[in-house]
Amino acid sequence: MQSILNRLFTGTSAAAVKKILDLYGHQHFAIVDYLYFANIAGKKLFDLHSAEYDLSLFQNMLVQEYKQKNIEQIHTVYQDAILDADLILPDGIALQIFYFLARKKWLTNLNGTDFAPYLMQELKKIYGRQRFRVVLYGTYPHLLAKTKIFLEDKWYQIVYAQDGYTNLDWSQVEKSLPYQKDTINLLLVARSTPVYPVQEIRSYANKKQIQKYNLLTVTQAGTFDFWVGEQKRPPKIIRYVRLERLRRFISDPKRNYKKVLDSLGLFRYIFSYLLLKKRSG
Repeated sequence: MQSILNRLFTGTSAAAVKKILDLYGHQHFAIVDYLYFANIAGKKLFDLHSAEYDLSLFQNMLVQEYKQKNIEQIHTVYQDAILDADLILPDGIALQIFYFLARKKWLTNLNGTDFAPYLMQELKKIYGRQRFRVVLYGTYPHLLAKTKIFLEDKWYQIVYAQDGYTNLDWSQVEKSLPYQKDTINLLLVARSTPVYPVQEIRSYANKKQIQKYNLLTVTQAGTFDFWVGEQKRPPKIIRYVRLERLRRFISDPKRNYKKVLDSLGLFRYIFSYLLLKKRSG
């Protein structure tokens, strides 16, 4: 548990952008993952996983192939991917509550749907449109096309886009990113499911490619769908009181029930990891 909590970023949105820029400036690549409590509970991240796996097999693994894998093995790879990420951003009220009870400090809610636009705006301010290049990978083809238009209308330079139901064509990524001095290359990966954390594992398994093409890689889950209106966000007041996940469940229970059930595991974790720990101490 401590290794996960120790890796969570505890600063503001502005501080997160600065950290990301520092990482990219030093390494010329970075992998940024979001973490919400449903994934901690559903993938049992606080437990120690030790299943053996061949990481190379996950480089091009599509969702249907995950279903053929042992779930303990998938949880092991995902845990390793999260702990290997250059930055882990906290997402959601459940994680905020748990962290506060564990560490007596409130985390900033850096959910992907809000933070990614902020990050992109800041990068465009710093680098300008021509030196800030974006690669999109994820969602269905028709929604990806809408996402590309959505971002281009906001004056972002989308150099390559590919849907998440095919393997990313790295040769096309290479062609779309010719050498240019003082640029930043953002890869947004939006491909995951409530059960299978494809995007984080894929980024981890393709770390050498990410490094080779100097990519700032951010795993975005369903962000594209929200940007283009396929999924509706609740009113600001619902988001302000941190009930967005509940509203999503009510509006689309089939898509969100697993995440909500896993988030409710917060109470079990509070009891087992916090209350019992205090009593035994």
